[in-house]
Amino acid sequence: MMTIQEYLAEIEYAAGNLISIIWEERKRLQAMEMELERLTPLVKENYLRAESVALNAQDFDDDAMAVGMYWENYFGDDKERHAKTNEREKLAQQVAAHTFSASALAGSLLQYAKQGISLTHGDLASTPSGRAIGGQFLRDVIWQSRNQAIHWEEGKPRDPVRQCFDKLAQEVAPHFAEYTNRSMAFDVVELLAWTDFDKFNADLLLLA
Repeated sequence: MMTIQEYLAEIEYAAGNLISIIWEERKRLQAMEMELERLTPLVKENYLRAESVALNAQDFDDDAMAVGMYWENYFGDDKERHAKTNEREKLAQQVAAHTFSASALAGSLLQYAKQGISLTHGDLASTPSGRAIGGQFLRDVIWQSRNQAIHWEEGKPRDPVRQCFDKLAQEVAPHFAEYTNRSMAFDVVELLAWTDFDKFNADLLLLA
């Protein structure tokens, strides 16, 4: 039977490149999300100020000031936001595409990890525990996360998957409770801090 060290040597090039691509996708996604939100607070504040002045206007001069503020906002900050809004649908679609991409890539990395367990130990019960992830062990989080990433769309997670993610939601972060609605693969890779091959390699060696 192949050892975990031998397995890691065989997959180092592919898995190492995969990890780099996962985090590059994540960086691009974060930049897009920040761009979508960049102008929103300022524009909302300006409109609220103009509306407040208009509602509480005492004379013509105040009404004129409100109108002036509205149009200054329109031709200033809001004009820029309007231009961005024309790109919003496209950008939102790009965000969705990169979210899916990062998740799918992370799912592939979990598959590499799970396959290492299968090839070197045969089953989960024969595998060393690895480090603790909350009240669970690394081997179990890898195995159940891989299963969740592959089968979540079926809408009927098995009990071991439910137990794993319910514990993660309680002990680590509430968003892990979303496991019935989307793939949690990237969230798990982020939790495990697999930001480069050395970290991935170190965790898999704990399962040798």
